[in-house]
Amino acid sequence: MKTKDLLKKIIVCSTLVSLPASLAGCTAETGQEPLIVLESGDDEAAYTLVECTRDDVQETLPLRCVYTKEDEQEVYFPVSGKLIDKVYVSEGDEVKKGDLLVALAVGNLKADIANLEYRIKRNELQLGYIDEEESLDSQTQYLNFMFLTNGDEDAKSNLNKGLEELKESNDYRRQSINDSLEFDRKALANLKNEYANSRVYAQFDGKVSTIAENLEGSTSNIEKCIMTIVDNSEGFFVSEDESFTKYFSEDSVVSMRVVSGSGKGDYELVPYDMEGWGEKQFFRIFSGENADSLEAGTKGEMTVVTSEHKNVLCLPSNCVRSAGEDSYVYVVNDEGLREVVWVEVGLSGNGKTEIISGLNEGDSVIKS
Repeated sequence: MKTKDLLKKIIVCSTLVSLPASLAGCTAETGQEPLIVLESGDDEAAYTLVECTRDDVQETLPLRCVYTKEDEQEVYFPVSGKLIDKVYVSEGDEVKKGDLLVALAVGNLKADIANLEYRIKRNELQLGYIDEEESLDSQTQYLNFMFLTNGDEDAKSNLNKGLEELKESNDYRRQSINDSLEFDRKALANLKNEYANSRVYAQFDGKVSTIAENLEGSTSNIEKCIMTIVDNSEGFFVSEDESFTKYFSEDSVVSMRVVSGSGKGDYELVPYDMEGWGEKQFFRIFSGENADSLEAGTKGEMTVVTSEHKNVLCLPSNCVRSAGEDSYVYVVNDEGLREVVWVEVGLSGNGKTEIISGLNEGDSVIKS
């Protein structure tokens, strides 16, 4: 490939400072496109050309993450002095998140909870009945006043007095029921809390690693670990930047790279349990060339798509130059000279720049 031995002077129209308009030849008054022309020389100039094509342009940001594996749940009871009634698993058993592991004796607690729930529901219905009865009684008194009296002042006074007495009576009934409801709801909350404290569940999918001997029939102790559950899944990549959560959905697939260690390589991740996201965000491995070699603590970097324009006209970003706030590309004109074409650009990312105007699909530009 031949190259020029000597580049001739580049003449830049409308971009050089203090150049007279008559010399620049491309002022705002003329409305002409400003050009940058490379004067031809004796040697043949050779350029690498790139076509303007359609593709997806993505704006991205990096998000650091760490591989987490082998989580461990140490199982304790939240109360002491209660009889351990039933152990539902054995050492080596596989468990799922939410599986019941062990329970304390609760006596008639479930029946007491059911009775309170029934009584609360009945009283809530009774409040509704009182409202309906008061409305009907008020209508009856008013109709009697309208059709059975002459509308004199005594009858009207009796009507108002009757309505007031009806309201006072029903307000007393409402207050009595509301007092009962408040008492029963507090009692129900306490019973439900006691029942919850009598049950311990698996916090994640895993395997029972260890379990204390002779648990059934013994007494609970809040300081004694009775069981250990180990997460034996493939593990998760965890990030800790809540500002990125808006860029993910349940069906997102995000690229991630590990640059060192036994798990070095490119991966695809998908969000895991987004409802449980908070300070930490979890991602499951969708695909990866060295996933089996990943170790806990391995660091990776996700490429998060923050904006995307699909199937737009674009060029490699290194073909697009800037002059102040304007953008341009070099093309080869009909005389074989390099000249500039001014373009309007849009989104830039993943090595591409969107071309909004100035070029057509298939046009060739000089590669940097």
